[in-house]
Amino acid sequence: MQTQPQRPIRNAEVIAAAHLVAAAVERLTRRGLIVVGVEMEPPRPTIRILKHESCTAMVQEGKAAYYGFDQDIYFGKYRQGQFQLNGCRVVWDELDA
Repeated sequence: MQTQPQRPIRNAEVIAAAHLVAAAVERLTRRGLIVVGVEMEPPRPTIRILKHESCTAMVQEGKAAYYGFDQDIYFGKYRQGQFQLNGCRVVWDELDA
């Protein structure tokens, strides 16, 4: 009988992060949010979304926060917002902040 090789710890962490991301993307989809990218860095992956009116509401309710403010040579001022969902960090950019 052949046994399966033991899964390296790092691989197990990536698999766990993938499950968190999949569940979070489903929840974001149900909220009408558009996912534009994912950074799979365990233990807390980052999901990038397009700004949505609910993002502003979440900031006003204290469920999300702005954490980055900067200025781009082409796009001008912008800020970045974030909130936590299903063990993932969800972030978005806002221009002319």
